[in-house]
Amino acid sequence: MNWHKLRVWLAILALIGLSVAGFWGVDQEWSHAHDPGTRFSVFMQTLYAVLGLIAVAFVWKRSRWARALLYLWALALLFTGATAPIIWAGTGWGPALFAAAICAVCAGIVIWLAPLPPAAGPLRKGRWVVAGIGLAGALLLITTLLQWAPSVLHGRAMESFCAGMRDHVSLPELKDMAEQQGYVATPGQDKQGVFLKITSGEPGEKLDYGCTGRFKPDGSIESMSFNAGATAK
Repeated sequence: MNWHKLRVWLAILALIGLSVAGFWGVDQEWSHAHDPGTRFSVFMQTLYAVLGLIAVAFVWKRSRWARALLYLWALALLFTGATAPIIWAGTGWGPALFAAAICAVCAGIVIWLAPLPPAAGPLRKGRWVVAGIGLAGALLLITTLLQWAPSVLHGRAMESFCAGMRDHVSLPELKDMAEQQGYVATPGQDKQGVFLKITSGEPGEKLDYGCTGRFKPDGSIESMSFNAGATAK
């Protein structure tokens, strides 16, 4: 299989995969769309899923309409990624931009892979707009990943540390081991008994991660629970 055929198949498989993901659960989303915002978001999701399947045939035949159709598909995909976190999850602009960046990169890769006919007319200028959006999405995605990567790695290290605790470790021993790792270990007691809360000692973390160890009456570990979430601003 030569590179040309491989590009066609990769673009088609990507379009099918993204369309299947778009159709997944869309019927339930329509049933819960009771305001203009949610209706717009689910409409965009349905639109990109439908356009993606239609585009498969146009890309396969190298139709002169394939480029325009893929541009519309990419726009619908981008709107879906940008609106869903805000409208459905109630998050801020940060997650919305991140989701839009992922969609922009996915759309850019598909359009780059698809062996489209030469752009003509308005599409000649439109291709530079599409390329710019894809590049901006890639830069935003890379920047975000680089910012979050250290926190994720620290969180994974703490999760491994907490999961590796032995049952017979006592509270003072666990406290000493946690502090040797650079964590902050704070003992306490509530209705459930004695506990030790272990948190990161790193300032400026993107993730607020930690674990809590609870102890039996004989002083040994009863359970260890790990938690992680976005740092409150």
